Amino acid sequence: MTGLLVSVRDGDEARCALAGGVDVVDVKEPRHGALGAASPRVWREVRDICGGQVPTSAALGELHEAEAALDEADLTGFDFVKIGLSGCGLQPDWPARWARLLARLPCTVAPVAVIYADWQACQAPPPGAVIRAAAEHACQTILFDTWGKQQGNLLDHLGLPALASWRALSRRHGLRVVLAGSLDTPVIRGVWNLGPDFLAVRGAACEGGRTGRITTRRVAQLVRLLRELGSPT
Repeated sequence: MTGLLVSVRDGDEARCALAGGVDVVDVKEPRHGALGAASPRVWREVRDICGGQVPTSAALGELHEAEAALDEADLTGFDFVKIGLSGCGLQPDWPARWARLLARLPCTVAPVAVIYADWQACQAPPPGAVIRAAAEHACQTILFDTWGKQQGNLLDHLGLPALASWRALSRRHGLRVVLAGSLDTPVIRGVWNLGPDFLAVRGAACEGGRTGRITTRRVAQLVRLLRELGSPT
């Protein structure tokens, strides 16, 4: 059964997501980009509110941001972290830098490798390179997302055949697959039969778009949609 991940920006939104039946609570600040990092204070607040009820995840921003700002102690108690790779397509040493950053994470925190569907626009590495790096560094999960949130959704950039191909390669490398990128109900229905482990949303769970506020009602609607869709065929 595909689970629902909702990205929250503070403790109040975390409470709404939990009340709506979310499977994973992620923390990010949408004003700071696709994987904008919230403050350590917000991380602690959300982690304490979730209190082990569901797994928790934190967005750390892009690689160059996380390298400069990461304090490993701030991530204690989280299950996953996400690090973007925009700009790294022009930097041949990005796999080594990424690996060094992963080595700094607490042993209880699992990294999530990120593929940007609009990788060319943000000069990120291509999908195949990220999948190979994830497999080489014992990463267990890969996230397909969009970097530019005003230029279309996941399928606008990759298309279903390409996404299915990259999903299949990820599976062959033993990776769990998370799909994100301005997912609304039609897109969720469109990607459903790919059998992702999780669908990740923010805007679809908000009143007023991704920079609005998470509501329990919208989270509950998404949970019901996933249950109605059932198991992918």
